Amino acid sequence: MRALLTRRSLVLAALVMSLALAGMTRATWTTALAAGFTGAKQSVDVTGQDAAPAVLALALVGGAAAVATTLASRWVRFITGPVLILVGIGAAVSSISVRADAVSASTSAVAEATGVVGGSIDAEASIWPLVALVPAVLLVVVGVLVLAVGGRWPRRRSRYQRDASREVAPAQLDPSDDPAAAWDALSRGEDPSDAAAEESSADPAGGRADDPSDEPVDEQVDEQVEHPSDDTWTEPPGDSGRVAE
Repeated sequence: MRALLTRRSLVLAALVMSLALAGMTRATWTTALAAGFTGAKQSVDVTGQDAAPAVLALALVGGAAAVATTLASRWVRFITGPVLILVGIGAAVSSISVRADAVSASTSAVAEATGVVGGSIDAEASIWPLVALVPAVLLVVVGVLVLAVGGRWPRRRSRYQRDASREVAPAQLDPSDDPAAAWDALSRGEDPSDAAAEESSADPAGGRADDPSDEPVDEQVDEQVEHPSDDTWTEPPGDSGRVAE
């Protein structure tokens, strides 16, 4: 059920219903019988475009409203939802009027076909005005659903919106490691080589600090012999007696 209430599903449904409604106007909605110049009866097939021109116009508006529903802002549904509802109601009313009064709906088309204005017309509506009620009613339903569930749709991220998780800190940027990140830093007005230069100047040995333990063992022993500590140095007993003498 949730899959049927997604933005994509409702937009697709609105587009399909609008296209179906527009396509139905190409069918014959009424068949009229009127006298021509010679007085002979002439049969005229009146399409939905001529019998109910408002239906085609409303179908185009419905398609535009469906496309507008794909916009990222959730507030658009407060416009497109009522528009779809009004389109469905208007198309349904126009279809019912053709079914109820086929003569009035056929007058303009018959006058253009026969060239006689104000003549006697006998007209009968086909099944197509009733069939057109189906997409019209469904457009109303789609409009109500857009208003009802449009607030729960996830917001679309613009492709120009910066993603903070993909940003690279200038201190961690190395042009040799990531050329693409270096170009991104240059586009922001930063110099990616500054961070690498600072790191190399601050730690030329690759991050290893000076450690006395790295010196050779022989040199450490020599230093201890040449500079003995006062705490550990003891005078040999034999030397003390010689000094006293």
